[in-house]
Formats: sequence, C-alpha cells, structure tokens
Amino acid sequence: MSTASPCQATNQDGNPCQAPALTDSAFCWSHDPAKAEEAEAARRAGGIQRARQMDRVNVGTPDPLPTWWPLETAAHVRAGLAHVAQETLSGRLPARDANAATGALSALVSALRATDLEQRLELLERTLEHRGKKK
Repeated sequence: MSTASPCQATNQDGNPCQAPALTDSAFCWSHDPAKAEEAEAARRAGGIQRARQMDRVNVGTPDPLPTWWPLETAAHVRAGLAHVAQETLSGRLPARDANAATGALSALVSALRATDLEQRLELLERTLEHRGKKK
C-alpha cells in the first residue's frame, strides 16, 4: 500500500488529482511544474500514437477486396480471422483493434451457424409435412 500523499493539483474537470505525489514534490508526475516539459512531450507522443491508430484507409472494407470478402460463409470468416491474425502479428493491426475484429467475426460465425441450423430445420419440417400429406 502506498503511503505517498495525494497530488495537490486539480484535474481539468476541477476535481482533485487522485495520483500519488512524487516523493520530492507536492505534485504527481503529470502536474509537477519541474516535469512540465517531459509531461507535455509524453502527451504529444501519446496523441501521435493514437492518431496513427485512427489513420486507417477504408476502415471496415479491405482494399483491394480479398477473395473472402464479403463475409458470407464460415470459410470467409475463417479467412478473415487468419487475416486479422497475420496483420496483428506483423504489427500492422493494434491488438485492441484485433480483439474487436475477432469479437465481431466470432459473433458472425454464431449467426451463420444459427442461420444454417434454421435452414436445415425448415427443410426437415417441410419434408415431414410433405410425407404426412402423402399418407
């Protein structure tokens, strides 16, 4: 458990900062005037990184369109999952985005399975109904 006193600064919303103060200061690293240049550089670097993550061409639609697009079958979804894995492992797709894509693809697989089962059940019901009418 930390025994450091809380930072004496207030956040932009006017609430007291909850971060622990540095041992040699009344402020946390982000609010310490002696660390202002370092803190600003870190904020800029964080903003640049976030901008890189958001700067994607044709988000949601691959370009050029791969053979597995659009995602209409389980085989297409498997190919999409393989693509997400390759892009993530190569570093071109951030892990957070890969998690989101994997979740969406998993939901799509579930929907495709349900549709397949519904179609098979409907066929069985029609077949049984047709056989019942013959007798």
